[in-house]
Amino acid sequence: PVLVYIHGGGYTEGSGDFQRPDFLMDKDIVLVTINYRLGPLGFLSFEDKELPGNNGMKDQTAALRWVRDNIAQFGGDSGTVTVWGESAGAASVHLLMLSPLSRDLFHRGISQS
Repeated sequence: PVLVYIHGGGYTEGSGDFQRPDFLMDKDIVLVTINYRLGPLGFLSFEDKELPGNNGMKDQTAALRWVRDNIAQFGGDSGTVTVWGESAGAASVHLLMLSPLSRDLFHRGISQS
């Protein structure tokens, strides 16, 4: 199985190295942690075609596409991807579940407050 971790931080701070893999070391799980644009570069939106915004969510979707296309080379199964987020990352999991852009990129979601 593959576990993709999305960090919290109110969409203004945080990074993928927040979650250490220690608790997974004796499990047969491939952990992927990602970074995404934060603050105005990641989530400012003018509701305009030229500057649609939400680049942070687009970064998360791009990371999930990368996992789908490449995780087998790291011993993971692209057919068993779970997205796990805490705090703002949990909200991202909800948004990814609703977005047509992330359809078929993961199979389960865990939202942790």
